[in-house]
Amino acid sequence: MMRLRFPSLLFVALCGLAPAVLGNLLHWSAWLWGFMSMGMTSGSLLLVMTFFSGKHPQADPYATEETEPPAAPAEQPYQETRVIDAVLPSAVDGYDFLFSATVWWRPVPDHTGSSVGASPALAASAIVSRALEIARREQPGRASFARFFLEGELSVPLPDRSGRVMALAADATLTLSPADRERLRKLSDLLKDEEIWEYEREHERNKRRYLGDDVLRSAGSAVVWWLARHENEIDRAVDMIGPLAQIAAAAKDEAVPELFRHLLVPPVSARSEATGGGPLWGDPGPGAGPFDCEAEVGAADRLVLLLAAVGVKPDMDEYTVLVNRVVMSLEMAELYEAADEIRQTLLPTPEQGDGAGEDEGSTADPSEGDTTSPYFWDASHQPHRPTAPGPRTGEDES
Repeated sequence: MMRLRFPSLLFVALCGLAPAVLGNLLHWSAWLWGFMSMGMTSGSLLLVMTFFSGKHPQADPYATEETEPPAAPAEQPYQETRVIDAVLPSAVDGYDFLFSATVWWRPVPDHTGSSVGASPALAASAIVSRALEIARREQPGRASFARFFLEGELSVPLPDRSGRVMALAADATLTLSPADRERLRKLSDLLKDEEIWEYEREHERNKRRYLGDDVLRSAGSAVVWWLARHENEIDRAVDMIGPLAQIAAAAKDEAVPELFRHLLVPPVSARSEATGGGPLWGDPGPGAGPFDCEAEVGAADRLVLLLAAVGVKPDMDEYTVLVNRVVMSLEMAELYEAADEIRQTLLPTPEQGDGAGEDEGSTADPSEGDTTSPYFWDASHQPHRPTAPGPRTGEDES
């Protein structure tokens, strides 16, 4: 307090002596500089008192001394407990989360019902209840995302329902069982495959709709479509009019219009003749045909066709061997009717075999009309069925 008063008194003394010193130097009258010294002293003293009264307010002498408020009790530190693999239902029935976390808790101060022994259980129950409200709204496949959301929500300390424990959680984990994870992976793959399949089906529907309703609407639209895809093949487009007209008619289950029938592709036999290969079966003469399209084709006829296709002729040893094997196979399969037809048609009778063996040195040329088989071969090596039995020339000449 003296340190604060000494500078103030020095300031008041200097202010009072300044007029006296100035008056002596300027030869003022004693009354003048005396009056000015008194005024300066009183003014400086008033200024100092005002300054100290504002800085240190004067205590009220009549005020009673107040007692200090009691100190707040010290908060208890957090204690630790664990929650391990608590089962929490998800938003999908049958898929449950496994929840684990480290629980930090402490009793609420001044709670009448606090019990130290029940506090860990209350804290774990409070954390599991909070986690349950979050997990039941999450999809099983979003377990990783829900885990981070769960950690943020459980990191805030909140009291339990009874208000006796303040609890929060850290290091929270939310997972699915391995079986559920594998099941979800398979389901996800199936859903993705089904989605791709649906897109492919829709693409195929659009293509069929485009071809049926637009491209093949008529023969003309089909020709225009083909020409748009082959702009530099005008000559070939003319040749494609017939096939495209046939395709357009088939797409609508209709007959080919009369306008385009003369442009249709000829049958396979006609095309073979046009290329110089000749028909599959030759014509032995007027009025005789190998297999008329309207005639019934039997098992023997089909076997002759097969043997001719592979190049086996009646004058070859393999011809009789193969025919016999076919007959035996058909008899083992109890197809006796077909076996008898082939035996009677293609295999020589015993009388024919004896007559043929009289002259071992003679060889019958199929092209000369050997009738030991009901078929004979012409110069183009094609089998024919004669209309009437012909003369046997091989044995007579010998």
